[in-house]
Formats: sequence, C-alpha cells, structure tokens
Amino acid sequence: MTQLLSQVSGSVTMLVANAAPILTAIRIGQNRHVTGFLWRGDLVVTSDQALPAAAGYTIVLSSGALISAQPGPRDPVNNLASLRLDAAVSVTVPEPARSATIGALVLALGADFDGSPTVRLTTIHGFPRTAGAGATGTITLDLSGARVSHGGMVVDAEGRLLGMTSVSPAGDAVVVPHGVIARFVEAATAAVAPDTAGTAPMPQTMTLPTVQPIPQVAVQAPVEPVVRNGEPSGARPRPSQAGGDFRRGWLGVSLQPITVPEGLAHRAGQRTARQVVSITRGGPADRAGLRAGDVLLALDGSSTSGNHALRAFLQPERIGSQVEVRLMRDGLVHTTILTIAAQPD
Repeated sequence: MTQLLSQVSGSVTMLVANAAPILTAIRIGQNRHVTGFLWRGDLVVTSDQALPAAAGYTIVLSSGALISAQPGPRDPVNNLASLRLDAAVSVTVPEPARSATIGALVLALGADFDGSPTVRLTTIHGFPRTAGAGATGTITLDLSGARVSHGGMVVDAEGRLLGMTSVSPAGDAVVVPHGVIARFVEAATAAVAPDTAGTAPMPQTMTLPTVQPIPQVAVQAPVEPVVRNGEPSGARPRPSQAGGDFRRGWLGVSLQPITVPEGLAHRAGQRTARQVVSITRGGPADRAGLRAGDVLLALDGSSTSGNHALRAFLQPERIGSQVEVRLMRDGLVHTTILTIAAQPD
C-alpha cells in the first residue's frame, strides 16, 4: 500500500512539474490575480468572468518573469477570454485529452500570485444530460467552485489537457472542454485581420458567433447586449415630443452583465452584477471616480443586475439627483456618490 501511494504521489508531482510552465498569473490589482494558461507561445486563455476589463495586463510566468499583454477577444457565453502577449515565449503545450470518463482522476491546476503552480487532485463527477455531453459538453468535477482557480487548467492522468476550470451558476467546479477553447481561439484569430504592417490590435470585447455555447457555464443570466446607461447597444433613441424633454438619466458608462466569482459573492451580497467596460471622460461616472473593471452592484440600494433594472432606474425624474453607488473593486466593496446627468443628444 505504501509503495502504491508513493507511485501515485510521484506521478502527481511529475504531472504538476510538466504543466507548470503553461500556467500564468494575470495581475489584476494589488495582491490580486487571475490564473491563465498559455494556449500557444503568444496567447493566454483565461476566465471571462474573473478577468476585469483593462487596457493592458501584466503576466507572471512560472519562472517568475513578467511580460505585458494586451486584451484579446472575449466570449462571455463560454466564459473565455484571451490575452495577446507582447513577446512570444517558448512553450510546449500539452496535447488534448483523448476522452473523459466519470470517476477518472484529474488535476485541477492554478497559478499563485508569483506564477508558481497550485493543484487539487479530484475526479470527473459527471456530464450534464444535454446533446453532446461527454464530447463537447460541460464536464463537472468533484469539487466546489470555491476551491478551484478561475481560468486554470485541468489535465488527465496522462498529462493531457482536458480544458479550463470554471464555475457553474450552481457553484460547482466545471471544465470548459479543450474543443470549445480551440474553436474560440480559431474564431478569435480569424476575426483579427492583419493590417498593412502585418499586425493589428485585437478588440477588447467581442462575442464570437461561431463558438457554440456550453450549458451551465458562463453567465448566470441569459447573455445580453452591452448596456449603455440603461439602453441596449444599438437601440434607437426615443424621439422627443413637443412641449417637453424626454431624455433619460445618464451614467456615462458601458456595462456588461457578469456572474460575481464564487469567492467574492459573499462580500458583494449577490451573485450577478454588471461590470464597467468603458467610461465616458467627463461623464457622471468619471466624475464620481469609477474605473473600467469596477463591478457595479447597486444604485441607491437598487440592484443593477436585472434585465431592465437600469432602464427602470434612469427615468427622466432622476436627472440631477445624487445617488449612492455600491461597487466592488479589487475584491472590496466601496460606495461613492454620483450625480445623474441627462442623456446627451
């Protein structure tokens, strides 16, 4: 028995050592990071839910070396985000897993703040009973979502890549399969056409229609269009009526619905919210000190996460009023005061 345990221990140690060079820590604040892993030498894949929007990121490699990266396409439906490294690194990416079997031992790997690996030994718990489950569908692990690294990687007993760790709306640890990530990366790469110089910046946020959604992964609510000040992107402005001004209230932000990560939900007091994607310079949110990447929780105690919550809140009568903004930044809850302005013409 002792010899068997020693063999298992040695195998786990070897698998972690082989996978460690693939893992990265993505710094998102003071003493805060998100795990990602190298899909190829110039591209990191991570969790869309856990990665706040930013103009650029610092990546910590397993060696402790720092390298800068730019935001790439994102797929909120499948909880995938990509980062493009400013300089490619030499890496040997593991081959995809041949199969996934209930009860099989797997390793759920993450990266610590300094890029060193973390690991949990677990088993494949099951597959949702949906079309394609076990082939391209979600894989559940015998772990609580609170015990996995968002954006980490899962390898099988042969060291082959099963997929990326994620968290279901029910709080279970799940795997975004290798095949889904591969389609996302392929579509993301095809969507970025090179310019005459041979390079082109990747857009900060992009939903890729060619990627098939996975049930129970990604956001808790149905995917919505980016909301700008209570109005869905692309909505036609309401015409003014004679004798009055029917402009709505305006925050000066673009927002995206998200699921609050399991480890922060207890602080936030809610599971869903809206993340600030961009801010209009000089607008109400800018003057109130909000930043891109902040998670907007509530306005004057009213949740912002419902499908029509912001639209209902930003009625014309709110223009000029001061409201308390409750938000989460760097894992901590803050409040500030914002003065609602009239929506620009």
